Amino acid sequence: MKRLFVFLMFQSILLLNIIPFLPSTTYAEGADTPSTPDQKTSHSIETTTNSSGNNSKSMESAISEELSAEAIWFGAGEEVTIATRLKTPIGKAPSVVTVITDEEIKNLGYRTLVEVLRIVPGFEIMKFADFGMESPSVRGLATVNGANRIRLMLDGHFVNNPLRGRAFNEFDDFPVENIKRIEIIRGPGSAMYGENAFSAVINIITKDAGDIDGVKLTSGYGSFDTYEENVLFGETNGKVSISGMAHYRQTSGFDGIIESDSQTNIDNALSPFGIPAASQAPGSVHDGRQEYDVNLKVVYENLYFLGWYGNKNQEPFVGPQYALADGSNVEDNHVFGEVGYKMTFEEKLTIKPRIYYDQIDTDIFIKSLPEGTTLPLDTNGDGITDTFNYYPDGFVGDGIVSEKIVGTEIPFDYNLFDGNILTLGFEYRLINQTNVQFLTNFDPVTMAPLPSTQDFSDTYPFLQEATRRVASVYVQDTWDITDSLNLTIGARHDQYNDFGGATSPRSGLSWAFMENASLKVLYGEAFRAPSFIEMYTTNQPAVQGNPDLQPELIRTYELGLSYKFNKYVTSSVNYFINDIKDLIALRPLESDTRTSRYENFGDAHVQGIEMETKIDISKGNYVFMNYTFQNPEDDNGDNLPSVSKHKGNFGVNVQPCKHINTNLSTFFSGRRFREEGDPREDMPSYALLNLSVIGKEFFKTMEVQGTVYNLLDKDYSDPGPVSLYEDLPRPERTFFVGLSYKF
Repeated sequence: MKRLFVFLMFQSILLLNIIPFLPSTTYAEGADTPSTPDQKTSHSIETTTNSSGNNSKSMESAISEELSAEAIWFGAGEEVTIATRLKTPIGKAPSVVTVITDEEIKNLGYRTLVEVLRIVPGFEIMKFADFGMESPSVRGLATVNGANRIRLMLDGHFVNNPLRGRAFNEFDDFPVENIKRIEIIRGPGSAMYGENAFSAVINIITKDAGDIDGVKLTSGYGSFDTYEENVLFGETNGKVSISGMAHYRQTSGFDGIIESDSQTNIDNALSPFGIPAASQAPGSVHDGRQEYDVNLKVVYENLYFLGWYGNKNQEPFVGPQYALADGSNVEDNHVFGEVGYKMTFEEKLTIKPRIYYDQIDTDIFIKSLPEGTTLPLDTNGDGITDTFNYYPDGFVGDGIVSEKIVGTEIPFDYNLFDGNILTLGFEYRLINQTNVQFLTNFDPVTMAPLPSTQDFSDTYPFLQEATRRVASVYVQDTWDITDSLNLTIGARHDQYNDFGGATSPRSGLSWAFMENASLKVLYGEAFRAPSFIEMYTTNQPAVQGNPDLQPELIRTYELGLSYKFNKYVTSSVNYFINDIKDLIALRPLESDTRTSRYENFGDAHVQGIEMETKIDISKGNYVFMNYTFQNPEDDNGDNLPSVSKHKGNFGVNVQPCKHINTNLSTFFSGRRFREEGDPREDMPSYALLNLSVIGKEFFKTMEVQGTVYNLLDKDYSDPGPVSLYEDLPRPERTFFVGLSYKF
């Protein structure tokens, strides 16, 4: 495979070098004066005729030379900050980067963050049975912990919850109206960002006052009684600009049928004893949710404030024990505030200190098993059932916990010499897990049913209270060795008080070997810190935490080629190898197989190719496509479960007139494999077709948008545990209609 890829890359480079192309043009004195680099230099010399104009002409010459140097890079007109924290042309960025703009999001018609992420190469969106989270699987990693391996940021602010290490329980439904662009690193990012920047880094950049310039109201209705209201506002007054969003969403959720669940298996085992069945299967999943979000951004010269508040109530899709039961609810409240300032000294040194505070309050009320459940128990450990406990109100637990985070970061950017920027940064985070409460209707030790729900917060908390302190230092050097060759090297060390340290180096060489073509050779390491759930779960009959866990580690090698054939067609191909160590998984105890403990268990190896092409036909008319082949294997060479080797997207956007825009997009996934020992057949391939139509400017600034998802009404499922034998049903054809007006 590696030899084949090297051969193909060599052939691609050879072909690209012999393709005829026009000579480059630059702008020497203004946007209306194109010239070649040689012409520009000659012109600058000729016009420097007196001392009073010398500085001006020299400045023009320097600017022209800089523009000329940047213009040779692929994607020179599109800059990203996520790869280096500095504005960098996408072809020069030392990472494989995807950018999704607000226009692309609107044309697609998608309503939430995870829906948009489906179009990213190497990404596939999956629903998980336990708490109903939707999350991307990235480059072959599709477990629930896959969400832990993605670092999510909102305007650069890290929002992963320390409790579970992930952000998609709270932000999977993040509204799209306030998104200006999404920048995504496909691959490791710990060298700059630290924990959870394992398989991907996502930064949601919200709109500022200049993007909004007024007030925009949006209202919509869709399948499953989905209501959505949004207010977007932005205003600049002198040196102060204010922008933000207020959002509300409510839905009863998809009501797909589960034919049998884990309670069905218990009922079948107890049937010979004459115990009545309690399972609610066949029955519908529970996917209702309600959320309120408020986002605020205030900027005064070089000082800024970011604020966020989100409240989300949602039903678990099936539940953590994979048994249908009415009445469960998970509530998350997330608030953060960040203040930062930018200082520049003599155009050489830039300092951008910031301080921030987050608080995440979680209330998990779960009915793990339905009303009327009977559990067979082995109380003396001899392997024989000797007790049948009956729970008339079901098996109920309520866990409450607060995560409080305070932190500060000070990055320094110093221009050592022309084309070389050294970045040095320090960060400190203090995380407290407090206010742990635990209420149940059963005795946590004997499992005996109780007449009512009782508080065991002091005697048998479900989590230990904990404090995590993280001190970090990172350094990066980006060097334009020549106009066409850029080298980035860097490393970060994060020191944790609870499990030790992690060092994450990286290097990236970007070469513009011809105009509008870039070749990247990348290496990076990253880590995922164990979550508080994995380390500090306690007093649970089925699951134990492990304070001795070590972080998961990944080494990634990447080779990428990007080329703009002409003003219409751009393409890229990326080859990656991931070597993953010390994966964290639940493993049954040797002393008691009924109880599992989090352990560092197993390694994985993934290699793959990602290809994408975009064709810009004319303004508002374009075609995009991407394809990913990946081969994820465990340390025994077996296929990793729940992910496909083939996936891709194809879309067409057509704007027949200024009042109408149509977008047709499809996602396909190949066959997905089962875990070892799972008797079920592998999951079949599937494809989803979506259609969006926008009517705009019929009446002033009014827009109407309608989207049909799964247009062909494809019957498909997401992987579920063996106890959910028919897997997790996913929605049939659905729709959403929205109306917006800008004042």
